[in-house]
Parts: sequence; structure tokens; C-alpha cells
Amino acid sequence: KQWYQRRVRGKREEIRSRCQEIMKLGDGESFDHVTLFNNHGSMNEVDKLLAESNDPVKFDDYMFLNVTSFQILTCVFLNHFPAIKHTCVNISSICALQAFPSMGMYCTSKAARHMIYRCIAKENPDVNVLNYSPGPMDTSMTQYITQTSVDASIKQMFSDLSAQGRWVDVDESAKKMLTILKDGSYEQGQHVDFFDRS
Repeated sequence: KQWYQRRVRGKREEIRSRCQEIMKLGDGESFDHVTLFNNHGSMNEVDKLLAESNDPVKFDDYMFLNVTSFQILTCVFLNHFPAIKHTCVNISSICALQAFPSMGMYCTSKAARHMIYRCIAKENPDVNVLNYSPGPMDTSMTQYITQTSVDASIKQMFSDLSAQGRWVDVDESAKKMLTILKDGSYEQGQHVDFFDRS
């Protein structure tokens, strides 16, 4: 299975209305606090390096799916539920802070999402904002990277995680994220990694 973006050309003008339809699912309900866990996105083609990724259409489509739609969904969320408390959580990655060979587009999009939420936090002091990195997990995406990456060091890194049993448990990471949100022990917009907290 390929994890890079599907074609979204021709659908872009619909993205706002699609996001609004999602938010309308909550209409008629009574809330005093709403939370957006923003985790949608995709991996880029890892069988080539960034310097070889010279197809402007593919690059633009990838960034639309992984950055533009991320921003639009957040914007619609913040404006759809007025006069109540908002929390925005970007499910981030160490790739937002560090560069990894063959994962350049993914790293770029993660860094952009990270900065979007830092700016949201700066511009909206009443909104609770967290960039949470859940740690490395054994998923179809990481299996795809291990099998397909053109970079030997990346393949080895993910292979070592499997061999040494160092994948983070999904439920454990989710529980830690909820604890961090409940405690509020972070600066607004801060990047908090699973391994930062005991």
C-alpha cells in the first residue's frame, strides 16, 4: 500500500464545506468545552530523496492534504463553536523538529503544522493548544517506511525499533497525552514528546 497523497485536485474549493459538515455533527448538542485532535495526513514517497521530488503537482497535492486541509479544519473548528472553551491538539512527530532522509516532505509538513499551532496559540490566548508527539509506533506507515525507504539508515532505525521492542504502545501514549492535557503543565503551543514526561 502506498502512503503518499491521493489526488485532491478539483476538490480544493470543497474543503471548507466538508470541514463544516463534520462540525455540524455536533449541532444541537450542548458543550462547555470542545477538543480537536488533529491527526489526519499521509507519508510521502520514501523511495526517493527530497532533491529528486521535482513534480510540482505531487508536491502541491501533498502539502494541500497535509498542511492546507489541517489549517482549514482547525479554522472551521474554532469558529463553529462560539463562546465556549476550545482545545486544539496537533498529533505531531519528532519529524517536526528533526530532519530524516527520504522523509523530507513529511518532515516539512509536520514542521508547518507545528508552527501553525504555535501561531494559533499566540494569536488566541483563550484557546488551549498542544503539539503532542506520541512516539514511534508499529503501524502500517512505519512498516511501509522500513520496507521502502531509499535511505539505509532510516531502514535500519525502524528495523532496530522492531528488533529491540521499542515501539510505543498506542493506548499508553494516548493516556499520557490525556494526562498532559488534564494537568496543563505545558506552555501554549509547546511541543511535548511522549518521552518528555515520565
